Amino acid sequence: MIYGYVRVSTNTQTVENQKFEIVGFCKKQKIQVDVWIEESISGTKAYQKRRLGALLKKCKQNDILLCTELSRLGRSLFMIMDILNLCMQKGVKVWTIKEGYRLGE
Repeated sequence: MIYGYVRVSTNTQTVENQKFEIVGFCKKQKIQVDVWIEESISGTKAYQKRRLGALLKKCKQNDILLCTELSRLGRSLFMIMDILNLCMQKGVKVWTIKEGYRLGE
């Protein structure tokens, strides 16, 4: 399963730019997002209290979590590392578009 995760901090921002980048990446890679997760919430909020937390609970080994950049997962390095550690333990791949980051490759 491939999940596209987009997050903005406020209701006045839009997720469309992030979705556009992910869709463009998917076209080049000849893959398709199966499920989109969109949030309008601060990245400082605990990921367990966001839709991201529910997504991470249901992710299985070899699922792919796509986002435009690591900062979409959280605002602190500690939180991002916690999320990446959880994904590593579950065998979930995390790919970012802008940084070209590939966890699980």
